[in-house]
Amino acid sequence: MRRLALVLALVLLAAPATAQRSLAIKQFDARISVNPEGVVDVTEQITVAFSGQWNGVYRTVPVEYRTPQGFSWTLRLEDISATDGEGTPLKVERSRERHYLKLKLWVPGANNATKTVVLHYRATNGLRFFEDHDELYWNITGDEWDVPIEAVTARIDLPSSVTGVRAIAFDGAYGSTSQNAAVAIDGASVSVTMAEPLGFHEGVTAVVGWNKGVIAEPTGVDNAMGFFASNWPLGLPVLVFLGMYTLWRRVGRDPEERPVGVRYEPPKGLTPAEAGTMIDESVDMRDITATIVDLAVNGHLKIEEKEEKRLFGLFTHQEYVFHRLDPKPDGRALERHEQYVLEGMFEHGARTVELSDLEDEFYTHLPRIKNAAFDRLV
Repeated sequence: MRRLALVLALVLLAAPATAQRSLAIKQFDARISVNPEGVVDVTEQITVAFSGQWNGVYRTVPVEYRTPQGFSWTLRLEDISATDGEGTPLKVERSRERHYLKLKLWVPGANNATKTVVLHYRATNGLRFFEDHDELYWNITGDEWDVPIEAVTARIDLPSSVTGVRAIAFDGAYGSTSQNAAVAIDGASVSVTMAEPLGFHEGVTAVVGWNKGVIAEPTGVDNAMGFFASNWPLGLPVLVFLGMYTLWRRVGRDPEERPVGVRYEPPKGLTPAEAGTMIDESVDMRDITATIVDLAVNGHLKIEEKEEKRLFGLFTHQEYVFHRLDPKPDGRALERHEQYVLEGMFEHGARTVELSDLEDEFYTHLPRIKNAAFDRLV
């Protein structure tokens, strides 16, 4: 019994303490003005009844939405400020919480008192533009209030020259299609009045449309910048590519080479066969052919082109004849592989030989010619 009495005493003591702190939104009135430049100017006058000790109230504004295509769209707010009912500036603290901008409005003397807070801000991309009309789709109160809102009124003013104004309003929790609010259109102005209180996490949204041609539409550049600002992860591959390309341009590219001058003579001290061997580390037939031509250039042999007629003169055959010449007195001494080439061409002291005669015999001299060329370079 004594334990039960203690528990009951704690409950009874805690109940008054909890009841001492509460708040209620007595009135939420919004004045929304759309200017010809497409900027939405918003002034919210919120009357709050504080019970107990408070230092302010939170206003949570939805700013991030999902488009039908699955992309993000972020409402850009600027010039955020607040005053009390007499126009005295109030401190405003901002923070992001999920898809909302959370504003803490500091209210001095909010202890067991009813206070009015006036919040002002501007939205630079709050309008939607379609092919046949422009539109303001605006969540007037937000839907993150933890307490009921007893009365909601709003007035939306468009430029005086707009035509074809039409409007509806939805109320209730997020996604509700209830239309309990009264909507009145007077020229370029729309009034929204909620006849009954809003419950926990309920709000009012107005949809106002008008004919095109009055409000300035954003440019393609503005739309692109807004899209990438709201969907910045999509731009990461582009940024990575640009960064890597810039890095490649600076340090990854091969240096520009100056034009290579053409040399018509072999390097000094090297025969054609030796130069060819140094290029690909192999003594090829083209290197030996170049040696034969070089021997002719330096006067060790003469190459004669001869045309032979065959089959009663109906066909001709090109034949090349090599004539060995005596070396010039002032000529350079031949290297071993050059001497082996001459010996392989003119065997047994011959002074003249045809190319066709070399086809079946000259190849036997190739091993020692190649070895001699290699030995000269090693």
